[in-house]
Amino acid sequence: MSNNNYFWQGGRKIQIEQTASDITLNAPDLETARTIADEAGVSLERMNPVGSGLIRATVSGDRDRSMAQLRELDNVVHHVYQTPGAPDAKYLITDTFFIKFKPGTSPLAIQELLEAEKLELVQDLGQNTLLVRVTTATNRNAIKTANLAAARGDVEYAEPNLVHQLQKFAFIPTDELFPKQWHLNAPQNGTDLVAGTGIFAPEAWDLTRGSRDIVVCVADDGFDLTHPDFAGTGKIVGKLNAFESNGTVFYTEDVSPQGDDYHGTPCAGVAIAENNGQGTVGAAPGCAFLAVRFPLAFDDAAMIQLFKRISREADIVSCSWGYGPTNYPLSRAFSETLSTLAQTGGKRGKGLVICVAAGNNNCPVKDLNNTRNYKYRNQFGGVVNYGGPIDRWIAAHPDVITVSASTSLKTRSAYSSWGKEICVCAPSNNFDDLAASTPRGLGIVTTDNEDVGLGFTPSSRYTDRFGGTSSATPTVAGVCGLILSRNPNLTALQVKQILQQTADKDLKIESATPVNEPGDFVSGFSLWFGHGKVNAFKAVQAAVPTGTTVDLPVTANMAIPDAGSPIFSKLEVSQTGIITDLRISVDITHTYIGDLQVDILAPNGTSVSLHDRSGGTQNDLRTIYTASLLPALNGLVGKSIGGTWTLRVVDTWRIDAGQLNSWRLIAKVTNA
Repeated sequence: MSNNNYFWQGGRKIQIEQTASDITLNAPDLETARTIADEAGVSLERMNPVGSGLIRATVSGDRDRSMAQLRELDNVVHHVYQTPGAPDAKYLITDTFFIKFKPGTSPLAIQELLEAEKLELVQDLGQNTLLVRVTTATNRNAIKTANLAAARGDVEYAEPNLVHQLQKFAFIPTDELFPKQWHLNAPQNGTDLVAGTGIFAPEAWDLTRGSRDIVVCVADDGFDLTHPDFAGTGKIVGKLNAFESNGTVFYTEDVSPQGDDYHGTPCAGVAIAENNGQGTVGAAPGCAFLAVRFPLAFDDAAMIQLFKRISREADIVSCSWGYGPTNYPLSRAFSETLSTLAQTGGKRGKGLVICVAAGNNNCPVKDLNNTRNYKYRNQFGGVVNYGGPIDRWIAAHPDVITVSASTSLKTRSAYSSWGKEICVCAPSNNFDDLAASTPRGLGIVTTDNEDVGLGFTPSSRYTDRFGGTSSATPTVAGVCGLILSRNPNLTALQVKQILQQTADKDLKIESATPVNEPGDFVSGFSLWFGHGKVNAFKAVQAAVPTGTTVDLPVTANMAIPDAGSPIFSKLEVSQTGIITDLRISVDITHTYIGDLQVDILAPNGTSVSLHDRSGGTQNDLRTIYTASLLPALNGLVGKSIGGTWTLRVVDTWRIDAGQLNSWRLIAKVTNA
């Protein structure tokens, strides 16, 4: 077999073959690579950097001739290799390889080999291990040279130094309509769609998909709780159908839509629709849901009672309702209640996160000196003219998160209200109700009523016609749910600050309708978009506290009975604090890891499977399990670190045996 048909890696022989047209060439950047290709008369496509000074490209035309032409310019060019029958397994080689000489090999013998093969020493890694580079005089690439060296009696191993193009393991739900939910994930351009217009939810879901410990309340006109996207163990934690009688608010559990109700079900889906393999998914699919139906006609006294009740049971409330352009200030009693709840309310006592829609009337949220005339359609469809002071009630409160809307084209939604009260914007649809027209832009795909109340899409439990700041607001509420799932110790004010600090500002200062104020970002703030478009990934990243690290190794040295009873290795953790990130390291010697089941048992009784009889005939299990690679570990984030942790190992089949050598618990914790 040719020395170019395989290489050694990790002690295993890997069969390889050349790809049809992919190559790598040495160049510091793309511009230089293009210049080299032009000088060589070679046509290269799909060029992209894959490492320091290395460019990957596809040859258009005769590959071998093109490589020869590039080499005439003294450029170092290599084939890209792949595993036969598995074209997705690509190997990018360099000019270097690792070589380890057996114990007792003299320095003179090592030097003689380097000189004979015309190899350049790049780095001495210690313990007779070198990183070496082939040269023009070697007259062989690193794979072939390493394979020849590996066959020597004085060499323990020789393996090429490969370039690894790593994949981002962004969680992509299997829910069938998720590919259409561009507001969550827009990785590339499409019809009426610009890449990056979504909130980067899959990247955030790699860190957390939400915790049932965090409750998102949607207060609206009714909810179809029979909808499959609201099903799941622990999903719905409360149903409050509020009504007022003689100054007191009472509650029943019937929150289903009645009559003309149509709004609550799609709002709730945007925020918290479950990741269940069907339909849609919400921004925070793992969070719990408090469904609150109220008549959208309460007085302030009733609203105070309602918000206090919500505050006892929820961490976040989404409010997709309010007033059009009018002078409607909050009563001081209600305003003070909102301030108190935002500071010390919520079921955690760290503040209720209150998300409020800016409104869909293309006017300021607040302008007490307004003299301009604003037209808008009222709830009956008539066009109203208003030219006095504007104070839009709850949306103008300084302690809430007021949300405007952007489009799938990264522009301003034509209807979106604006002003210095805007905190952030979130992606939504585009329409102009005054002109009765629909400018370019996609709608929001979410849950819908089918047999109860009214719906956006008749005879369907899903719709692609939702939008407005009514949709942008529960999107932000869901992101707040992810933030608190990642770090439940944050206050409501800190959540707001994180949203603002991590928002994207790469929006187009364009609008399909005239706006009376400019939307440019000045000192990081836009009257149209607030601090920018909410970015779930950046926000969840920023939510991790500095905290402290608990790193506790356990030396077990416990034999694992062959096809026998489980063994249990316990760790008593005396430290206190709340887990914000968790890793479990395991070192097991075993001759058939496909026999093994390995679980970690937390102090609260939760069990997470680390290894479930995978790996087949491979030997030994030495790995680190992280929450990003093993999402089930996220279920322990937000829990107390203190108490007894147990690693359970069982061999489920006869013949092969092994030993649990050691394991390690590594956790980031913050004060409880």
